[in-house]
Parts: sequence; C-alpha cells; structure tokens
Amino acid sequence: METPPASESARKRSRQVGYLLTFIATFSLGTTEIFAPWYAGILGGSPYIIGWAMGSFGLVYMFSPYLGGRVSDRIGRRNTLLLATLCYVVLLTIYPQPFVTPELIVAIRAVEGVVFGLFYPTVEALVAEMKPDAQSVVLGNFSVSWSSGMILSPFLIAFMSTNFGNVTSIYVVLLIELVSLLLIAGLVKGGRPVRVQATEPVESARIKPQGSHKTSRRFIASYLSMALFGFTSTVILGLFPSYIDAQPGLGAEDFGYLLVVWNSFRTLGFYGSTRVPKEKMDSVMITGILLIAGSLGVVYATTGLVLLYAAMIFSGLGVGFAYISSLYIVVSATESEKGEHAGLIESLAGIGFFVGPIFGGWIAEYALNLPYLATCLFASTCLIIVSWLLRSQKQS
Repeated sequence: METPPASESARKRSRQVGYLLTFIATFSLGTTEIFAPWYAGILGGSPYIIGWAMGSFGLVYMFSPYLGGRVSDRIGRRNTLLLATLCYVVLLTIYPQPFVTPELIVAIRAVEGVVFGLFYPTVEALVAEMKPDAQSVVLGNFSVSWSSGMILSPFLIAFMSTNFGNVTSIYVVLLIELVSLLLIAGLVKGGRPVRVQATEPVESARIKPQGSHKTSRRFIASYLSMALFGFTSTVILGLFPSYIDAQPGLGAEDFGYLLVVWNSFRTLGFYGSTRVPKEKMDSVMITGILLIAGSLGVVYATTGLVLLYAAMIFSGLGVGFAYISSLYIVVSATESEKGEHAGLIESLAGIGFFVGPIFGGWIAEYALNLPYLATCLFASTCLIIVSWLLRSQKQS
C-alpha cells in the first residue's frame, strides 16, 4: 500500500489529472455513443438494432460500476485506470474494421459499459480522496469535466464524417486515448487507496446520514434520483433529435442547438450545486427532480421553439442537480470504500441509461412525444417518494 501525496500541491495536481482524464474519456464516450447507433444505421441495422446500439451500454452499466469500484478499491486507482483505458483502446481499433456489422457494434457498446464501469468510479474515488474536506466541490468539478467533454463530441463527428469519411472520428478518439494512457502511466500515483488526512473536519462527518448504510432512506432517495438522471439523459440524447426532426418547420440545426443548450445548462447545474451549503444537498436533489418533471411536461405538451429552449434550460439544470446531490450523498458517506460507493451510485444511473432508450423507444412507436410524458410521470413519482424519504430520515 503506497502513501498518498503528502502536500496539498501534490494532491491538487492529482485532482487536476483526474479532471483531465475525465474530460478526455467523456469526450471519447460522447463520440462513440453517438457514432455507434448512427454507424449501425449506415451499415443497414434495423431501428431495433440501432436502439440496442445505444442501450447495450446501459444494460451492462447497471452492474459494472459497482464491481469496478470494488476492483479499484482492491488493486488501486492507477492500475484500474490503466486497465480500463487499455481495454478501451483495443475496442476503438475494432470500430473502423471492414468486418464490423450492426450486431458487432451492439457488442462493442456492451463492452464499453464494462470499461467505463471501471473508469468512472475510480476517478470519482481518486478526486474525493485527494480533498476529503471538500468532497462536493471536487465531485462537482469531476462532473463539470465530463459534461464539458460531451459538448464537443457531436461537432467532432459532424466535421470528420463530412470532410474525411464516416469512421475518421474514431481515429481521432483513438489517438486521444493513447495520450490518456501515457498520462495515466506517467502522472497517476498510488497503489491501493489509503485514507488521506483532512485539514478540516471531513464533510461526511458533519452531515452523515443515519448510519451511512446502503439501505438508509437517504441512500434510497439518492438511488431514485440517480436513476431518474440516467433515464432523462438518454431520453433527451437518444430520442429527442428524431422527435424534433419530425416536427414541421424544425430540423437538425434546431435539435443541435437545443442539445447544446441542454448540455451547457447541465454543466452549469453541476457547477452551481457544488456551491450550495452541504447541509442543503437534500433540497438540491428535490429541486432537480422538480425541474425535470416540469420541463419534460413542457416538451410533451408543445413544440414551440421558445418553450422548448426554456425546457432544455430547466431540464439541464435539473439533471445536474439530481446527479451531484446523489453522488455526493453516497460517496461522502465513507472514507475507506469510496470506489465501491461511487460504483454503487453509478450503477443506478446505468439502470436509467438502459431503461430510458429501450422503454422510450418502444412507446415512441405509438406517439413520438410519449417518452417525455413518461419521463414527466417518472420524475413526479420520484418527487413524491424522495420528498417522503428525506423528510422521514430527518424526523428519525
């Protein structure tokens, strides 16, 4: 077991490396998760197969982060990041091959779920361990990093495919991931994680829920909030473009701008929620769920462009609030098993990532706006249950 960086400057460098690796990885994932269903369609895949090219990742991601977090706690952050990135590099080399079929793309995306199930809980644990007295801030910075990476991915695919060919964006991602592999090998330190001494009282000690047990009411509320985050995100990213494209007078340019607004305000939601006092994280969660319910109801009810932009603003803020509050409550509740706890909460996002596009795509066969009604109803149900859970937790 190795000793963590002793000085604050060394811990700060470790956090900054973690943020950079997160930005790179999510830029890459954002590219492949758009590229995979699009390229599967170019290769002749049916709508069902195209849906699975998005959904197979979420199916695996329901389980892989929890297992990946446990692996990270056992073999260390550096070794886990090296393993995940090396596997991802191998996967990326398969995408451009002439023998690739739509069904193989579905399988590749499933394995990507394993890779990122190793990667994300490890970075979350890494940055939280390096600043135990400000975990909400560093987890917020982590979230801003990955959300910022996703903003750029659609532009890469559009530019490269238009000017250089369908698969050329994958070569760019492959090059970037090779750089990431070198960064991990050269800059990430440490074997198995050890507890880092805080210069101030650790946040989790100040607002620790009644036992930080994984079945406490506050944890269950966090699980629901994170599942809603995953469900809403995949409905917006996976189904919203085709919905807008089918509306009279609207097209690809409109949904492109709408998604940029959504992603930008999601990033702002990540950043803003970390500046809220930690004792108010329950209120942040409830506010996020309320914003999701209201904004997705607007998307269901209207196709007016001004109202859709307003809905994307409030929906983006809502998913940002729901994610950060859930992540902070669970990860900050332990000092010795952060990888496992980060993996546990990410697995709940995986449930949403899987159910959102599969269920949403199914009901969209009947009416294109039904997925947004379903998301509104799901969020409203979560709002009632989460409010009760958090209130009863405080009373007890």
